Amino acid sequence: MAGGRYTAAMLAELVGVPVGRIRAWQRRGWLVPVEQTHRVVWFDFTELQVARQLARLMEAGVAPRWLDARLAWLKKCFPHVQRPLAELQLVLDGRTLLVRQGEGLIEPGGQMRIDFDAADDAAPPVVPVGRWLTIPQVHEAPPLEPAQLAAWAAELEERGALAEAVEMYRAALAAGGPQAEWCFQLAELLYRLGQGEAALERYYVALELDDQFVEARVNLGCLLVERQQWELAIAAFQGALHTYEAYPDAHYHLARTLDQLDRGQEAAMHWRRFLELAPDSPWSDEARLRLFACGEGPPSGATQEVGPGMR
Repeated sequence: MAGGRYTAAMLAELVGVPVGRIRAWQRRGWLVPVEQTHRVVWFDFTELQVARQLARLMEAGVAPRWLDARLAWLKKCFPHVQRPLAELQLVLDGRTLLVRQGEGLIEPGGQMRIDFDAADDAAPPVVPVGRWLTIPQVHEAPPLEPAQLAAWAAELEERGALAEAVEMYRAALAAGGPQAEWCFQLAELLYRLGQGEAALERYYVALELDDQFVEARVNLGCLLVERQQWELAIAAFQGALHTYEAYPDAHYHLARTLDQLDRGQEAAMHWRRFLELAPDSPWSDEARLRLFACGEGPPSGATQEVGPGMR
């Protein structure tokens, strides 16, 4: 799998985190795509390893701002290291971040340990983002930039404050006008909050603003599948492939939908294409099983694990 390439949804499935977290890590520069086409980002095996390390750190309770400050400190202490997350194996011990080398844990500079509490001054100031929603702005304060509001919305999402993030994205859209990316992020948040109708509308708005936003079109299709609006869902997936035929996620979701409708021969074409594009995908076993059911050879190494619906 060392030569694999993965979309954000595939990476999220392999690491076991929501796809929104993959996007947040990309926004922070912790994950670096090797390619981007029609807003679809591709990651390689190196980024998969980075994502796994990030997932371990987040599971241990690391806050993104805290980690940002300590990564900056690591780069000062290890001048030859450009990307600590990609080049070093990091271990969290309380409020101490250590570097594993061989069998030992060392601190920057060669000592056995270092406590990064002294680096706290390097951390970005915590901005009371929620206050802007409830407290009127004083006359002396500078006007809020829409991009800043959107950045705060993304940070609120990282913290798990989804409802607050929704309101912040709405504020960004109100201040700066409609933007496809913000509508897409808002749609995903609304979906996670169980507001499917509102999410559907925002996906449509994102596509009205950018009709080549293929990830928005695929997610729209997934939501339409959940609502059993089959033909509209198929049209959404086909529209994504019309724009970007080499998008494996669209082939995957279209194939699953066609199978649900007992249109196996049509589905098989998309299962085959999906395997050509993403043989190392976490959903490749499902594709092989589906093709085997159509009489197309043994499902080599396949398991019963299947991929997600809505990402």
